[in-house]
Amino acid sequence: MHRSLQALQYYTSHSEEDIQRLHERIRLSLASTESLTDTMIRLTGQTPLVPFKQDTVTVEEWSAFLAGKHHEALADFYGTLVARPILEEDGPVEPKEDIEIAPALSRTHREPEASRRKKIKTRPEPRSKRKIPWGWIALLLLCFFLGAGGTYVYSNYIASPDTKPKSSVEQPVTVEKSEEKTEEETPAAKAEPDVLYVKTRNTNIYSDSGLTDTLYEADFGDGYRILETTDTVSKIELTDELTGYIKTVDTTKSLKEDAIADESLLTWVGDNLDTSFVTETLIDLIGKSVEDLNSAYGPAERTFSDEVNTYLFYGNHFFTLQNDKVIAIDWSETAITNVELATLAPLQLETETTGLVTSNSYRLQRFEQTETSTSRVRLAEQNL
Repeated sequence: MHRSLQALQYYTSHSEEDIQRLHERIRLSLASTESLTDTMIRLTGQTPLVPFKQDTVTVEEWSAFLAGKHHEALADFYGTLVARPILEEDGPVEPKEDIEIAPALSRTHREPEASRRKKIKTRPEPRSKRKIPWGWIALLLLCFFLGAGGTYVYSNYIASPDTKPKSSVEQPVTVEKSEEKTEEETPAAKAEPDVLYVKTRNTNIYSDSGLTDTLYEADFGDGYRILETTDTVSKIELTDELTGYIKTVDTTKSLKEDAIADESLLTWVGDNLDTSFVTETLIDLIGKSVEDLNSAYGPAERTFSDEVNTYLFYGNHFFTLQNDKVIAIDWSETAITNVELATLAPLQLETETTGLVTSNSYRLQRFEQTETSTSRVRLAEQNL
């Protein structure tokens, strides 16, 4: 199970008091050791099966993580921790071995004074002189010289027969100024991102590089993996089986801020959007099939399909399915504004009528609907 799902299940199955107590115990442990491994042992009595990539973490980093700042090592640690039974009281970090102390002998158990003073003189037996194995030494020297000679002959006359032995006289070397920079001084080229995001309210995706046959209409904030790109057109992956072409000018490869923690994003959705239709958790809805939705909610009020997705409408929300699996949930009538969305985290991409915030696994996209003075909000799986 994904670490974020384990953490979310812990949040939903424990009271706020239990969660705050666990957070405080982690903080106190990190304040004393700054070690994730020691904290895991102290709270669960077990060591992690796989060592953490970053084992030393400060209390400040922990506080920032709780505030919503992404920290890969802490996210991995927290998901691993809450997946195990947590001890009621903190255990020791490393059990110390008992050191046995030999009891001192009393005077009654000591040797008699006379026997202690009595000394027995022993003469060491004369040692026999060790003979030097001259035969073995000679054999080793012979093997050494034969090996060195063989190596010289092989490297100079057999491995490179056309190459004459190099002269021992050093030749002057001309160094050009352009070669003065070492590899360490040359800045490493920054890796080109392989994902793009739609930065306009809507844009067409075409089936051909000439942009003549419209295949699909993408929304602001939709993300796609790049297969090929030029200054004018980018070839992208729509599904595992389908590719398309999009105008490069309508997209961007970079977002303003870093992704936040999944738990922060999902908690905000639960607090600010209508989730009364969710019978389990939001995470459980992602991946459901049409049959699962019909079983839980009955037949959809409306169904629509295009070349890429299928859409099932239920009241004021609808599900987007791809290959018969739910990949997004849309709330069609909300009062959410960009300002309210920014209370979750600084917007990573925005216009006057749209906004985007991403976490490690999900996207939260907002679209203003000027004709109804409401907005549509989408929770989508960030499967890139």
